Amino acid sequence: MPSNTVKKGVNVELWNLRVPLDPPIQAPKGPTTETCLLLAFVSGGDGHRGVGYASFRKAAEMAEATAVAKKLIAEAAPATSGLAGLLNVERQQEATGEATHISRSAASALSLAAWDLAGKQAGVPCADLWGRPAGRDKLGCYASSLWLDKSIAGLIEEAQQYRRENYRAVKMRVNRSLKDNLERIAAVRTVFSEPGTIALETGSDWSADIANEFISACDIPLMWVEDPAPHSDLHLVRDHPLNTIAAGEKSVHANELYELFSRGRLRKLIIDVQYVGGPVRFLEAARILNGLGATVGSHRFSHYSMHLLAALPRSLPIEMLDWTNPAFHPLAGPDASGCLPVEGPGFRIALNQAVIDRHGVQVEL
Repeated sequence: MPSNTVKKGVNVELWNLRVPLDPPIQAPKGPTTETCLLLAFVSGGDGHRGVGYASFRKAAEMAEATAVAKKLIAEAAPATSGLAGLLNVERQQEATGEATHISRSAASALSLAAWDLAGKQAGVPCADLWGRPAGRDKLGCYASSLWLDKSIAGLIEEAQQYRRENYRAVKMRVNRSLKDNLERIAAVRTVFSEPGTIALETGSDWSADIANEFISACDIPLMWVEDPAPHSDLHLVRDHPLNTIAAGEKSVHANELYELFSRGRLRKLIIDVQYVGGPVRFLEAARILNGLGATVGSHRFSHYSMHLLAALPRSLPIEMLDWTNPAFHPLAGPDASGCLPVEGPGFRIALNQAVIDRHGVQVEL
């Protein structure tokens, strides 16, 4: 067994997992056959353990992020600084690393694990460590699924299942065909008929011209249309009185998100905690955007995102997307009101140890 012990009461472990997806996920950009995970565990001498992760579709990216994480652990010097050094890992990455997706993903995994441990040691949800406002004990959510491999009948059946599970909204995947998209939306709308309860995920596969054609033809009030064009072209998507667009999940810097707000005229910004580089940077960007009048949502990472969004005075609903990390047991799902309780201690994560034992390899530090 590799020795990963860091003295002064803090123990750090890194694990790599390559988990096959059966069946593969059929997204706009093509099938995903496996999910590759960098898991980070941070333990104190009191029996508590925090967990964070970064998720990749390619093993090479996971390996690159793992190398960065090892470097960040060495720089954080938890042997002398303890948990405080790891809680500062996002600032450390900014000082010593490039602002790339891979580098920030490594910092995010370590930071999430450190904050999880801090919440558990304090006996409170992480949302409270970040200054949760009053009235943010429960948040709305949406089921993010309805993939492109589903037939019309399959879409309806899956939508009905989410309805039975108390979901009040869903996000579905769409392709480039206007006719096909309108037919598939109409099918899901037989179940989620209320205005503004269906969001669309394009997978950044559209252009501004395709987006404008679709938005002009779609007279159904949607929750939003996500990433309908590359970030550089979003300002070319025309404003529409009925439907709005959302984007931001691939942004690695707050300046990119501000550019979407200002030049792209977006008022719904979706931030990925991994891409932006961790919870501290997520909240810094989200609070600035909130102050400017935008509403922020989260991308993936449901266990963490619910605490991040609960720390804001208002937010978009939480994306419930569990296939990216089979090593975590999924959240229980919404209650009868369609909401999720934001509870601790820490992020209140339950590990699926069988998945880690079967697919995990501990990294030598």
